[in-house]
Amino acid sequence: MSTKHYDVIVIGSGAAGGRIASRCHKAGRTVALIEHDGFGGTCPLRGCEPKKMMVDVIQTAERLHNSAGLGVVGQAHIDWQELMAFKRSFTDTISDKIEAVHAKNGVDIHKGRARFTGPNTVDTGSAILEGERICIATGAVPRMLDIPGGEHAVTSDDFLELAALPERIVFIGGGFIAFEMAHIAAAAGADVTIVHRSSRVLRPFDADLAQRLMDHMRSQGVTILTDLPPHSITAEDDGFVLHAGPGGAEHFPADLIVQAAGRIPATADLNLQAANVATDKGAVTVDHTLRSTTNPAVYAAGDVIAGGMPLTPVAAKEADTVIHNLLSNTPQAMEYGPIPYALFTYPPLAAVGLLEEQAAAQGRTVDIVTGNASGWSEYERIGQKCAGFKLIIDADNRQLLGAHVLGDAAEEMVNLFALAMRTKVSIDDLRSMLWAYPSFGYAMKYMFR
Repeated sequence: MSTKHYDVIVIGSGAAGGRIASRCHKAGRTVALIEHDGFGGTCPLRGCEPKKMMVDVIQTAERLHNSAGLGVVGQAHIDWQELMAFKRSFTDTISDKIEAVHAKNGVDIHKGRARFTGPNTVDTGSAILEGERICIATGAVPRMLDIPGGEHAVTSDDFLELAALPERIVFIGGGFIAFEMAHIAAAAGADVTIVHRSSRVLRPFDADLAQRLMDHMRSQGVTILTDLPPHSITAEDDGFVLHAGPGGAEHFPADLIVQAAGRIPATADLNLQAANVATDKGAVTVDHTLRSTTNPAVYAAGDVIAGGMPLTPVAAKEADTVIHNLLSNTPQAMEYGPIPYALFTYPPLAAVGLLEEQAAAQGRTVDIVTGNASGWSEYERIGQKCAGFKLIIDADNRQLLGAHVLGDAAEEMVNLFALAMRTKVSIDDLRSMLWAYPSFGYAMKYMFR
């Protein structure tokens, strides 16, 4: 098998890898792009994009339901087959489109699983590639259940491909994936249970707002149970049973069990030891320039690196840092700044910056402004009864340290809060601004006490 030489080899074609490959080729470098599981990565194929397509349809039905008694007559229901066909209208074609763009632009495409054979060499199964620089951007994969019968559980990837919606679904986990998938399934008519191993769900979010969202989802018929670590899964004549808690004493029968307890870096098949690439719990360890701490020829970006936030915009920003460092003789450090993020249930829950407990652990002197926003006219006019907020404000300079919002347009509000934090605009300056009225942006003024 002959060896092909490149300036840059990129493993993974997602938000980080695809960006790195195209920019480096445009800058005149010879580039190989290796992919084995669909071009574009998790986000457009089995993650945020198809999920949001489904969530937006679900939210339309829920908005209609919430408007009963406000002048809207009639009810909506979700046709699962039609919803999935709508989702597939995007996902079924996106990989081929992305691959075609890379090929048209002159990037060398290699289909297969990448496996390092040395510090600068990669075997794709059909070719040996040698690169002056190699970037690992393989993202993450669903965490598998290490319990007896764990093979009976499906992943969130499988859930997004269901041809029919089962009547009874149990989701194992208490984070983004479990809550978002459970919200979709419940709104579409399934009997849904979330079973979480510890007492705290939605850890990246404010505990009080997470509790408020939990209470709301329970009122909508979703069963949410905590402090029940999964013990085993058994197959029965009419489906499956999740056994959870000490000794598996609690039983949860279901037609489908979804393992939704997060994702792990996709490095298991890369043979990183051969490349002398260090990892921490499977994630590639990098320095402040996103270069491997143990192999100077290797960089990494996206969900595969240790210590990063597994978000598409973060992966893209990390890619820009890697691109600069691959093309320049002047290394650039990765700077994140405030990172907004959102849970797309209905209502959505969004956040940026410090949690209240994080501010306390750092010894910050802060003002906490919190409130129930469900009585605001912005929410009353759409029939939304679950809304709230919490701001963490530096007591000395009146600048935001953290913002947490539950309710319609929460994700857009935290984008504005992130901008205020990045530009160091104080709460008092935000309060004095003119905002379009009546709007959710104007509603933010109610928070600036």
